[in-house]
Amino acid sequence: MTKRTLPRLYMVSNSLERPYPAKELPELVRQLTAQLPVIVQLREKHLDARTLYELTLYLQSLMHDSDSLLFLNERLDITLAAGADGTHFPEKSCPIEKIRTVAPGMLLGKSTHSLQSALSAEEEGADYLIFGPIFDTPLKRRYGSPMGLEKLEKVSRNVSIPVFAIGGITPENTRQCMDHGAYGIAALSIFHVTTNLAVTLENFKNALDQ
Repeated sequence: MTKRTLPRLYMVSNSLERPYPAKELPELVRQLTAQLPVIVQLREKHLDARTLYELTLYLQSLMHDSDSLLFLNERLDITLAAGADGTHFPEKSCPIEKIRTVAPGMLLGKSTHSLQSALSAEEEGADYLIFGPIFDTPLKRRYGSPMGLEKLEKVSRNVSIPVFAIGGITPENTRQCMDHGAYGIAALSIFHVTTNLAVTLENFKNALDQ
C-alpha cells in the first residue's frame, strides 16, 4: 500500500526534446497540473545538481496548490534537499530497502521490465512500479520488442502495489492498459506535443475514469 493516493497519470520529463527547455518545461508542468492530478518525474540527466535543485524548487512552486506530485529520477539527494515528494529508480539501482533507511517517509518507485524484477522491487519496499515498454515506441526500440498487454497483466496481477504502464501510451490505448491491470499510465513523448495538450489531457482523463 502507498502512503497516499497516487495520481493515475505520470509524466516523465525530457527537456532535451524541447527547443527551449528552461522555459517550456515549467509551462508544460503548469498546464498539466492545472488540468488534473499528475505525477511529474524530472528526468533531466544533463543538468548539474544546482540547476536541477533550482528547477525542482521552481516546479514545486507551480504545483503548490494542486494534487500533483513531483518526483526526481535517481537524485535522492536533491529530492531530500528540495523536499520533493519522491524519487524514481531504474531497474538495476540500489535496493529500495537501503534507500528507505535514509528516506523513510518518501515515495519510492522503480522501473521494471520483467515479472521477476517487479516482484523483487515490491519485496524491496517500492511504493509503485513502472513497467514496459508495453507498445512499440521509437525511444525503446533499441532494447527489443515491446512487452505487450499480456505481460502487463501478469505483472499487475502478481504484485500488490500500483503498476504504471509505459511505452507507446496514448489516450486511445490507455483503457487497454487499465483493463489489463495497470493502476495508471506513464508517458514521455506525447506530453511534449503541446499543440492540443488540453484535449490530450481530457482524453486521458476520460480513459482513466471509465
